[in-house]
Amino acid sequence: MKASVKVGGVLLFCYLVAWLDRMAINMAIPFIMKDLQISATEVGWIVSAFFAGYAIFQIPGGMLADKVGPRKVITGALVWWSIFTAVTGSVFSVGSMLTTRFLFGIGEGIFPASVWKVMGNWFTKRNRATVNGLILSSIAIGPALTPPIMGWIIGNYGWRTSFFILGAVGVFCVLLTLRFVRDSIYQYPGIPRSEIDEYEADVKSQAATAETHIEKVSFGELAKVPVLWALFLTGLSYNIGAYGYLAWLPVYLMKVKGLTLTGTSFAASVPFVFATIGFALSGYISDHYFRGRRKTLMVGSMSIAAVCLWGFTQVSDVATYMILQCIAAGMLFLSVGSVWSLTVVLLPPRLFGSGSGFVNMGGQIGGFLAGILIGSYITFRGGDFAAGFDVMVGSLVVSILIMLVGIHEKTAPAQEKTLSG
Repeated sequence: MKASVKVGGVLLFCYLVAWLDRMAINMAIPFIMKDLQISATEVGWIVSAFFAGYAIFQIPGGMLADKVGPRKVITGALVWWSIFTAVTGSVFSVGSMLTTRFLFGIGEGIFPASVWKVMGNWFTKRNRATVNGLILSSIAIGPALTPPIMGWIIGNYGWRTSFFILGAVGVFCVLLTLRFVRDSIYQYPGIPRSEIDEYEADVKSQAATAETHIEKVSFGELAKVPVLWALFLTGLSYNIGAYGYLAWLPVYLMKVKGLTLTGTSFAASVPFVFATIGFALSGYISDHYFRGRRKTLMVGSMSIAAVCLWGFTQVSDVATYMILQCIAAGMLFLSVGSVWSLTVVLLPPRLFGSGSGFVNMGGQIGGFLAGILIGSYITFRGGDFAAGFDVMVGSLVVSILIMLVGIHEKTAPAQEKTLSG
């Protein structure tokens, strides 16, 4: 097996563990609420505390990777967040939980930029997109795997022990990283010369057909691009619904639908199988069937997701609401890929890097607001967890309106083909 395949596999596994650690709190929420005697509003702040640390330390994580090397940052991030994953099982109050989740978010926040840097040093443009797509698939696969894994652990050992176990899994990730991950292909011990030659040949070929250099862009320049603000606000509003769904689905299934822990593990997992499919197909569908009218795909998929999320709370038949939430999850994650397809099509090449980061920042702000808004609204409605879905549906409606008003695709399909590929 090639060294690059091993490195890519380890990075994917670490990303899946990152999602498992991040999503574990959602399955534990019903038990945490009972043990710590906390309200939905306080749960919302706990959920949002992670995003505060995660978002704030994205840029410092990249700077640190540039200064000391990505391998050290990845290893340090794994150690850091694994410690605070385990500490989560020992919390005794809302304050200690808030602090722990914020510190946990810092560890996961410095992780992504280092992963992308390793990918850049190991994979050329010929295969970098493929590896990137595989790692990004963890966005959907992680939420699909978490409910059954956490459901089994919590059911057998309790919610506190589940976080201790996850912390131990993080230690295993650290060992894998120390064994297989290096900053560049040249530092990997015992790598065959043939693999280095193949890499260098790709680099030379890439240099001969180099893409346009992307210049540094100031925030003032970004602020003058109206479509960028529309995409920023779309991502912000959309993520309130998407992250809200991820965070509040398990507790809703237990408290409103009356499912057992085992039933919740299944019902909260299956939709994300469809989410994985939606995410995987988003780029293909957008490129092959919606060139020049990608907004139509986004508006359509978000509209279907909003209708199905609303319908999910209105029916009691298990088969019907499972179908509805599977469609909703598939359409939500189809929208994720579509947002990024539209971003790289509408922005001029020199704004790709800075512009994409700006849009992503909007999404992280949405993730931070999701827990606070939904938790507060549930408390306002007297502890009605179904009311939380009203906020999710409303956020998707706002996203749709922003797209309809603020995003205009003037590029003809033939022209767009030239710009995007």
